[in-house]
Amino acid sequence: MTIKDSQVILLGAGGAARAIITAMVKEKAGKITIVNRTMENAIKLAEFAKKIGGNVDIVSLQKANKIIADYKFIINSTSIGMKNEPSALSTENIGKDTIVYDIVYQPINTDLVKKSKENGATIIYGYEMLLSQAARAFEIWHKIEPPYDVMKKALLGGF
Repeated sequence: MTIKDSQVILLGAGGAARAIITAMVKEKAGKITIVNRTMENAIKLAEFAKKIGGNVDIVSLQKANKIIADYKFIINSTSIGMKNEPSALSTENIGKDTIVYDIVYQPINTDLVKKSKENGATIIYGYEMLLSQAARAFEIWHKIEPPYDVMKKALLGGF
């Protein structure tokens, strides 16, 4: 899963999207395309990304659905999927060479995840971000390495 020089579509422009953009720029993503319903927020995020060295553009949802097959990474950083609603992004052109990351952690299998999985895409589940945040907080508070596997079992057993 090499991010370097890859093309990334990022759905959303909130706080999580900002953190994800920072990581994508740090990992030297080739191009990051922001898709957001509020253009003002997408512009602010794009300006931030450009300041930290990112190659970023903004497209409409309609345009994103037309060009989605060209992207290696598809990331949903919105709450779409939490209420079992359909994915905002069309999944018909997502294939086996695509990595789909939906930060929604409950339900685990959002519409985006289910349909992308059916198309053979590699899936990164939303609980991974939640678990990483919890592990880091554990480490900060307790000053010891977190029991990651135990935390993961507890998290997944709770769903």
